[in-house]
Amino acid sequence: MNKKELVIRYRALVQLACRAYNLTNVFRIKGKGRSNQLIAPCALLKKCRICFGGKNNKVIVEDFSTLKGVEMYIYGDNNTVHIGPWCTLLKTEICTENSANQIKIGEHTKILGKTHLAAIEGTQIRIGRDCLFSSDVHIRTGDSHSVLDMQGRRINASRDISFGDHVWVGTKVTCLKGAEVPDHCILGACALVTGKFTQPNCVLAGVPAKVVKENVDWSLKRIGLGQTAADFQPRSE
Repeated sequence: MNKKELVIRYRALVQLACRAYNLTNVFRIKGKGRSNQLIAPCALLKKCRICFGGKNNKVIVEDFSTLKGVEMYIYGDNNTVHIGPWCTLLKTEICTENSANQIKIGEHTKILGKTHLAAIEGTQIRIGRDCLFSSDVHIRTGDSHSVLDMQGRRINASRDISFGDHVWVGTKVTCLKGAEVPDHCILGACALVTGKFTQPNCVLAGVPAKVVKENVDWSLKRIGLGQTAADFQPRSE
């Protein structure tokens, strides 16, 4: 029986241990408002801070996820942050401004360094399953300030951002409003993603990002050059 099977089998014990641990390692600051909820019955939260600044906001962390050094600033009403099961988030900052925003992170996704996720003005950030984020990543659905035309009308609408399943995001990547990344893509270091891409299995790189390589995929396994995933055999301890 592997580690995952053991955790699932003894879920009740894991849940009890997580609750006890979270009582001393999570700092929740509730501002003005009411009916804000943190729902994390069987997740591990270490040195996390959650600041609510409105009402009817909800943070859901599903079973067997681990959050370390995560800070959330949930300002506005009726916002939802939903982190799927078996996720790992390290030093991640999650923010909402205004109301009715959603930030959803799919199961088995790993954010392994300082990353900033911000949704404003009723927009969504959707991150698929089994994604991998490096460090110094910035994802924002809006500008937080107004850009006006010469008649004084605002012209910079906020827009959703979405990532498909199994996307690898390199260091210092920035994704701005309206960005869409398909399944099984790789975002090269320092890429600036501003538009919608539709072709899966690509490398996106550059400023602004464009397709620089097609028909690729990636794996967490460190496979030797010229080998395939089927050939890979981890070294014995």
